[in-house]
Amino acid sequence: MADLSTQNPCGLAQRMATALLRACGGTTASLQMPPLQGDASDAGQIGLNAPGFLSLPLAPAVFRQERRMMQSAESLKYELLVSADAVAAQVTQLQLSSAQALFAMASGVVVDGRLFLIEAVSASESQGQAYLYRLLLQESGGVWPL
Repeated sequence: MADLSTQNPCGLAQRMATALLRACGGTTASLQMPPLQGDASDAGQIGLNAPGFLSLPLAPAVFRQERRMMQSAESLKYELLVSADAVAAQVTQLQLSSAQALFAMASGVVVDGRLFLIEAVSASESQGQAYLYRLLLQESGGVWPL
């Protein structure tokens, strides 16, 4: 068992995760967020104008098919590994309280023009600080923009 009382968090795990994601063929994913302000026009108020979405880039990220045994009639699952630094930048920009709030607000994720729905989010931590987020995704069957 390690004594963590003398270890100060220095951001090493975050920097290492960012470097590894870039080295592993890092890509850019876009988190699709509903607009922060509603459409104030008359047409927007009654639903005639389609709402726009904010596209928040998350990079570096690694996108891959989930490695697991599939059952018959089960859809493919994907996972997106995202640097905690990229997520923290978006949380700060939107002035949210946490990364969980950011992912809860998201409508989906676009990777290479394909729209995916977020099924689950988990964080890997070192010394109490997240350094990597893993998003479990399911293909929505749509191409962005819809």
